[in-house]
Amino acid sequence: MSLRSSGVRVLEIVVVVALVSLVAGAVIGQPVLLSYVETGSMEPTIDTGDGFVAIPSIVAGPPEEGDVVVFRAQELQGGGLTTHRVVGETDRGYVTRGDANPFTDQDGGEPPVTQDQIVAEALQIGGHVVVIPFIGLVIGGIQGAMIGLQNVIAAALGVDAFLGPQGVGLVLFAVGLGLFGLSVLLGQVEGETRERRRSRTRSGGIDARRVTAILLIIVLLPANVAMIVPSGTHEMTLDGDRVAATEEVEPGEPTAWEYTIENRGIVPIVVVFESRDPTVTIPQYRRSLGPGGTRTLSIAVDAPPPGEQRTGTVQEYHYLLVLPPSVIEALHDVGPGIAWITVNAWLAGLLLIILSQTAGFGKVRLAPLNRVSIWVRLRRRFS
Repeated sequence: MSLRSSGVRVLEIVVVVALVSLVAGAVIGQPVLLSYVETGSMEPTIDTGDGFVAIPSIVAGPPEEGDVVVFRAQELQGGGLTTHRVVGETDRGYVTRGDANPFTDQDGGEPPVTQDQIVAEALQIGGHVVVIPFIGLVIGGIQGAMIGLQNVIAAALGVDAFLGPQGVGLVLFAVGLGLFGLSVLLGQVEGETRERRRSRTRSGGIDARRVTAILLIIVLLPANVAMIVPSGTHEMTLDGDRVAATEEVEPGEPTAWEYTIENRGIVPIVVVFESRDPTVTIPQYRRSLGPGGTRTLSIAVDAPPPGEQRTGTVQEYHYLLVLPPSVIEALHDVGPGIAWITVNAWLAGLLLIILSQTAGFGKVRLAPLNRVSIWVRLRRRFS
């Protein structure tokens, strides 16, 4: 394979990985590998429309002062994901501020940001955020054009717009993936020698097993991100002196800790909460949530006596609802790893069954084609 061909192949892989990452982020409602900003609050560090490499919080760990984080705001711009810098820390959480803003988010009414709200951290090298220029502007422009087109079609049909921003993003991903797959099917020629390459150019053969492996990655990568990234440990620390200063709760009595469960993706999930701490009580801790669903979980922690502190710890697990909830819950009781492996095996098995009944796993022979770009072939085909 020539250096030019290798470069083109690497570029194709990079584009596919970027598309999968962006769509996976849209599906689960938080950034995966890549994200971008839509306002100028982080200028000049990150300009409007620029992207950055986003490291999931479960991998990055607790942030430090100076780190740029993506968190779920409660008040800023009506709530939602916000990318700002950590400029301080209090007993209640982190103090954040956009680099272009003269005041902190907390001065503007946003509560201190807790670890539970942080979903990702921007990759920094040498103290500088790794920025990908214009990626957000390109995606936003294409998405805006698609939304405008669907609105025109919906108006012509006399119905409401049938796709939201998430749906448009998935359509763009599907179109891009389809074109990439079509390019592979039309132009991929393999062989160990020049003669074998020429022979396969005439027969147009590709290895369906390689395509199957690519499809497995495309399906399982977002699925696992959707299960792993939102999962994690949540903590609530109670101070006995503060409890004693209130009249509502006596030491030893349970105090409520309200936690909101959200499914920001488009795939139904099963959420399991559990704690091995005897001072923590979680009633009805298993929830099934549909796309965009939210529920509030009331977690009770026994209040400590004056002079002491008590930290309640809760573990959260997410599973895609590909099996009945009772089955997933029973598997989780055996072990979270067992449930996770079973969900992956079910998804992979279903995809393999579909592929085996459609294309098989052998060599797929195609009509002979010249080595020209997909766009030229399509233009020739339909002109």
